[in-house]
Amino acid sequence: MKLSVIGVGMSLIFIGFALLFISALSCTVSTPSTTSTAVGGLVLIGPFPIFFGVGPKNELLPLTIFGIIFTIIAIIFFILTFYMFRKWSQKPEI
Repeated sequence: MKLSVIGVGMSLIFIGFALLFISALSCTVSTPSTTSTAVGGLVLIGPFPIFFGVGPKNELLPLTIFGIIFTIIAIIFFILTFYMFRKWSQKPEI
């Protein structure tokens, strides 16, 4: 079965929204009485990650690791896309 690039992209967006919704529900359902609060975020602009957060450093470490992993994945996709379009543009048309 051949998947189109648009189909894969739409599927990833749908999965992302579903995971956000599930995580929001799970946080409101199980809230212990003694909690430590940490707030953080990650914004990817191209392959460059921008981190922000407040809280204990040990709770923000996974966010940093995910940011590095996503940056590496974004760079790999950029390079693969560049080579794929270059290869397709060099094919002679019949």
